[in-house]
Amino acid sequence: MVTRLTPGLDPLTWLPNRMLFEARLVRAVRDVQRRRGTLALLLIDFDRMDQVNAALGRDLGDRILREAAARMARALGPGAMLARLESDDFAAFIEVADAAAALKQAAGLLEACGEPYVVECLAAIVTVSIGIALHPGDADDPATLLARAEQALYQAKVRGRDRFYPGFPA
Repeated sequence: MVTRLTPGLDPLTWLPNRMLFEARLVRAVRDVQRRRGTLALLLIDFDRMDQVNAALGRDLGDRILREAAARMARALGPGAMLARLESDDFAAFIEVADAAAALKQAAGLLEACGEPYVVECLAAIVTVSIGIALHPGDADDPATLLARAEQALYQAKVRGRDRFYPGFPA
């Protein structure tokens, strides 16, 4: 399959890529600071996607990722910015009222991504791990916010995967 490259977009999912995401995150942090709001950053990693690719093949794995991207976009709603950072790593940010709203967004993503994916008469269950960080609570700048979300994602993975972990007291 030949795919045209569009600057700033991931050619598999047509979501913003890492560069565009990071640029928009900088702007979003600045905007939410001005309004004194709260921004939730969610780093989303598909659990054991390499095993899915090995069992079903990379083409079917890519179809799962495209479907997952669509599910996540629906679950997050129109106010969120969702991007594919690389491979099976995604990220989203959304302005939220408080920490509880951020946790609700993460729970919605877990549910949406946890439904079986039916690809060529095969059903695959693929789970995600999510790390959550908040601005201004966890960090005042985009780089630190990303680092805090990465730490939280790591905790979600070591605590058993298929879960979200907040980088803040829940």
